[in-house]
Amino acid sequence: MRLGLVIATGLAGALTVAVAGTGAAPAAAEEPSQGTYGRMILVLDSSGSMKEPAGGGSTKIEAAKQALNTVIDDLPESADVGMRVFGAKVFGRKQKGACEDTQLVVEPGTDNRADLKSAVSGYKPYGETPIPVALKRAAEDIGAEGKRSIVLVSDGESTCGDPCPAAQALADKGIDLQIDVVGLSVSGKARRQLECIAEKGNGTYYDADDAEGIGESISGASQRALRPFEFTGTPVKGTPDAANAPVVKTGQYLDTIQTRGERYYRFKRSAPGTTVHFGLIFEGESEDLVSNLNAQISVENENGDLTSCRRAVVQSTTHGDGSRLIFGSTHSADTDPEDPCNTADELFFDTKSGGKDTGAIAGKQVQLMAYEEPSVSAAALDALPAQPDPPTWTELTPGEPTAGMVPGSAIANAPIVEDGTYSFDINPGENQVIGVPVGWGQHLQAQFDARMTDEIRKEWGVGAGVELDVIGPLGGQATIDVGTDAPESWCRTGLLQNCPDAWRTGTLSNVVAYRNRFDYADAAASTGLLGVHYVRVHYQLDENFNVPYTLTIKTVGEDGEGEPDYEKVSGLTAPTAALDLNAADGAEAADGSDGSGGSGAGETGSAPTDESAKSDQGSDTIKLVAGIGGAGLGIAALAAAAVLLIRRRRA
Repeated sequence: MRLGLVIATGLAGALTVAVAGTGAAPAAAEEPSQGTYGRMILVLDSSGSMKEPAGGGSTKIEAAKQALNTVIDDLPESADVGMRVFGAKVFGRKQKGACEDTQLVVEPGTDNRADLKSAVSGYKPYGETPIPVALKRAAEDIGAEGKRSIVLVSDGESTCGDPCPAAQALADKGIDLQIDVVGLSVSGKARRQLECIAEKGNGTYYDADDAEGIGESISGASQRALRPFEFTGTPVKGTPDAANAPVVKTGQYLDTIQTRGERYYRFKRSAPGTTVHFGLIFEGESEDLVSNLNAQISVENENGDLTSCRRAVVQSTTHGDGSRLIFGSTHSADTDPEDPCNTADELFFDTKSGGKDTGAIAGKQVQLMAYEEPSVSAAALDALPAQPDPPTWTELTPGEPTAGMVPGSAIANAPIVEDGTYSFDINPGENQVIGVPVGWGQHLQAQFDARMTDEIRKEWGVGAGVELDVIGPLGGQATIDVGTDAPESWCRTGLLQNCPDAWRTGTLSNVVAYRNRFDYADAAASTGLLGVHYVRVHYQLDENFNVPYTLTIKTVGEDGEGEPDYEKVSGLTAPTAALDLNAADGAEAADGSDGSGGSGAGETGSAPTDESAKSDQGSDTIKLVAGIGGAGLGIAALAAAAVLLIRRRRA
């Protein structure tokens, strides 16, 4: 199965860094600092069979070399990459050293692009296929620490024993290493062997049947091998006590999750009656069935103690294997206009561990989001319609899909789309996120369709492992549990025989209505504010299997219905359906800090005013955009994008 194209159009022949943030003006996109990227080594099959035709008038070796050159051209300067070959020196399997025939032709580094190009130029088909030793040596090449990836490119069965145990041995050592495999026109035992390497090596297998597919798959494996979650915001250091909490404003911030206790942040309200929203998002660990972190807004009472306004239990719907995107939000609004949560000059955000400590998520990056919404008078609130009932599903018919859209790995890098049908493909463990503007009186529907084939049906067994949900503008869970009201056209888990042509499922949100914010349920309260909502698709099964699919998006309802009449508040504007805290880079501190930051318990934290940062656990997605051609591999060259990002641990 061919890996779907990864094409970003609009700027010919250039590389762009997809960054996101918040603030008055976008900051210039910068490549992540040294150390943001993991280490990757390309391991190339130089056996004699690589001279065989690949289709399209070229050989396997020619197609691979052209794709590799494109990948090298687009490597970020700070990406640490090397190259190893096998089967390049010893011609026959009976000759001495045939099963040890592997060479590191370019050591991993950042200033070696010319050497990589030279190695590709000299890459020729010659000998045998000693994959086990090549894998072992490749793991040694990239060291025993940090996030690392091997991309194995081969067209045949190992001639020196079964390589699957070698991949398993690396995994058993606890090495944080991913092995992705590109199989070049393979079938039968050879393909099963390569698939096994990817499975045991916690990676993905990509199948390429012709010259174009070879280019796409090598590029795709390089792009996605180390792709992590991506978070964005201004660095901030919360404090364990509210008195010394750093001051934050509307925007995004980055902190790390504490081991135990609480982290506080202070927000100075613009005027009484405004609603202050607080949200957070981070990467969880698959062994945690419930994320061990909660979000809360509080105010000081007359005794100087903190009184809670509302707490949100921050929890993902995804459990088990694969990467987990954890999110949640809360707000200050209360139905009583005189309640301190509506009138206090200062509010305190805090994140709190749900038990003795935060467990496996301690020390991870967390993206915090704050937003202040203008006030609505008591009379204007009374004039609003009653809270709407949860909507029911409206049948969707997929249209002609739009290709080339690159989904985000989190909300920070999610593309904003309109209603329509989009084609994507997804690997096990991936989260894919897109954003959709949703106005007052509207709700969002998203439908997932994957064409059923015998191969997919066999791999999925009794269930697809596909989950969809809707995330609100500030990171709140906004998904309605359709349950038994799911349409007949959706496939039921465990009943693949009822899905002869396509696996179909979907998700929808509540109608966006101001009164929803007063609801006790988070899924309703998260739709009490209009703005960009995010559809998250997660493929959580452990199979080594890439699945192409289409996602059909529909905003239902008349935009503007039930829109509140906001009061005029200096410095604030009424939100719109395009409200997106990830639309511009940066968040401004309100405490006049110099950017030095606080350090921990007993020290005053601060939020720098002059620096926006990406997460060290998430990184920039480098996209190769249209403008690069090439005989025999034009489409593959357009698709090629080398993304070397820190590999997040997949349990």
